[in-house]
Amino acid sequence: MSAVSSHRSSAHPPNSSTTAPKRRRRRHHSHRSGIWWVPLAIRVSLWLGVIALVAVVVTLLMNGGFDDPNPQSKTIQLTDQDIDPETTNLGKTYLHQNQVDQRLAFYLWAEAQHRLPADTLTEVRNALTHGAVTLASGPLVKEMSDDLDQGRVAAYTIWFEPGDQPATGAVNLVLNGFELGQYPVGADRYAITFYAKTGSVLHLQIAAAPDSKSVVFRAATANSEAVTRKLSAGKTDSWDMLVQQTYEVHNP
Repeated sequence: MSAVSSHRSSAHPPNSSTTAPKRRRRRHHSHRSGIWWVPLAIRVSLWLGVIALVAVVVTLLMNGGFDDPNPQSKTIQLTDQDIDPETTNLGKTYLHQNQVDQRLAFYLWAEAQHRLPADTLTEVRNALTHGAVTLASGPLVKEMSDDLDQGRVAAYTIWFEPGDQPATGAVNLVLNGFELGQYPVGADRYAITFYAKTGSVLHLQIAAAPDSKSVVFRAATANSEAVTRKLSAGKTDSWDMLVQQTYEVHNP
């Protein structure tokens, strides 16, 4: 009995010493399994930061590099409430007499670029500049005259408003690729009138003049408003003008 007891007592310490390291290894392995995701999370966070930075840079480039992040402020709606009846009737009179003023020339030139042969465009442009009608532009003049009579085309007016804060400078305006000229940015309110067809979309490009500093350019119609903010020299912005048909067109 004593020999057996002595053997068991002498054998117990080796068993205890061999299981202890296993417990330590298990505890160490459990500790490492709890934090293995930390380096991965750091790497994922860094990549997300890089992606966000690239998105910001792309957005700035698409906006022309200026601080105006609201694309919803770039659309103007033109309705029958924005029609200038006097200018519309004047256009009818001119076209019935086979004559063209500057506003009519703008509309006819935009049509000519899309519908007339390229070899006639130079002649047509020179004639329109001088208020004349050529053989090539005659069908366009007749069509526009009919559209004015039937209400499919009219003269629309948009008003350019002073900004929220006093500013000086000027912007160059290009409507559907046609240069309207340079207009001031300041405390004065003024209007621009042009012909458009119902259901069409006009594109207005706005470029800050070379000596301008962070101008604010705002325009309004009867039912909408558009604005370009913080437009510095060398930067451009663009608006869409939607000509809505809100009245019935009467056919002959």
